[in-house]
Amino acid sequence: MAGAFVPLWQHRLYRSEEHRANPVKGRKLRLLQAFCAMTTAAAWGLAFRPDYYDAGPAALTAMFALVLIILSSTDFDRRIIPNRLSYPAIVAAAALCWAWPDRDVSDIALGAGFGLAVGVAMVVLGVVVGGLLGAKDIAFGMGDAKLIVLIGLLTGWPGVMTALFYGVLLAGGAAFVFLFRRGWRTVFSYGPYLAAGGVIVMLWVANFD
Repeated sequence: MAGAFVPLWQHRLYRSEEHRANPVKGRKLRLLQAFCAMTTAAAWGLAFRPDYYDAGPAALTAMFALVLIILSSTDFDRRIIPNRLSYPAIVAAAALCWAWPDRDVSDIALGAGFGLAVGVAMVVLGVVVGGLLGAKDIAFGMGDAKLIVLIGLLTGWPGVMTALFYGVLLAGGAAFVFLFRRGWRTVFSYGPYLAAGGVIVMLWVANFD
C-alpha cells in the first residue's frame, strides 16, 4: 500500500511548476503504482526476513530501498531524479553510515568517493556520446550521478562496484530492447536500473557476516 501511494504524490518533488501541476495520470499512473507496490513489498519483505539484519539496520534498509524506488518512479515518469529527495537522502545516508553492522565508516566514505568519480565520468561520457549521436537528451545526467553517490553511501566499498555492475547490466538489457523497438538514438531512464543494483546489494550482497 505504501508503494502504491508513491506515484500519487511524487509530482510534489519536482522543482518545475509545470511538472508539479501535472501529476501522473491514466495508464502510466497504474503502471507506476504497480511497479512501486510490488518492488516496495518485495524489498520490505526481504529487509525484515528473519536471517537478515537486526531490527534497526533492517528498518534502515527498508527506508532507503523505498527512497530508491521513489527516485526510480520519478525517473520513469519524467526522466527526473529530484533534488528534493536525493539531497536529503544523501545527507541521511552519510549521517547514518555508522549504523550498518557489516561496513564501517571508512568503507562508506570510499564507496561514496568511488561513486562520485564514476558519476562525474559517466556524465562527461554521456555528453560526449550524446553529441556524437545527435541525441536531443543526454543518456546520463547529474541526477544519475547523485544517485550513484547515494548508492555508494548505502553500499560502501566494495559493494558499490557490485551495485553498479548489476545496474549497468540491467540497463544494458533495457537498452537492447529499446534499440530494436525505438531506434539507436533513443534515450531512456537509466536511474531505475542503477537503483535496482543498489537494492540488490543492500538486500543480499552487503550482508556477508
